Amino acid sequence: MPMLPTSPDDRLQRIAALARYGTLLLLAGFFVATHIPIEVIPRQVHVSDKIAHCLAYMLMTTSTLASWELSTGLLRPQHYFLVWLVGTIYGAFDEVTQIPVGRHCDGLDWFSDILGIVLGLTLYRLARPLVHRLVRFKVALN
Repeated sequence: MPMLPTSPDDRLQRIAALARYGTLLLLAGFFVATHIPIEVIPRQVHVSDKIAHCLAYMLMTTSTLASWELSTGLLRPQHYFLVWLVGTIYGAFDEVTQIPVGRHCDGLDWFSDILGIVLGLTLYRLARPLVHRLVRFKVALN
């Protein structure tokens, strides 16, 4: 059965949906990864856990902002603040809920999370024009 041509709006909605699902998978993956008992984690990993926290939260922040903006339209300063606030609270929740699985609740990890959120907010704000240009290019191609 041949596919019917879709409008640019339909293609943009599909890209936005993919971004949302990707963000949800990323968030779930990071939650699972931070709640694996410490004995299970291979010792061959040579990256500082503070750098890993910072990069993970930066990636989660940029992904959240991109999927939100693609889904709803232009984000305002209060949206950035909300992402910072929820990310900061989630980072504390993530640290505290690691205790029952034998991992450590570390304030420096939480600080690294917050630094990653701030870097993600800044990176997304600077890269927004590129994101929109790539999405418009992708929509025009299909």
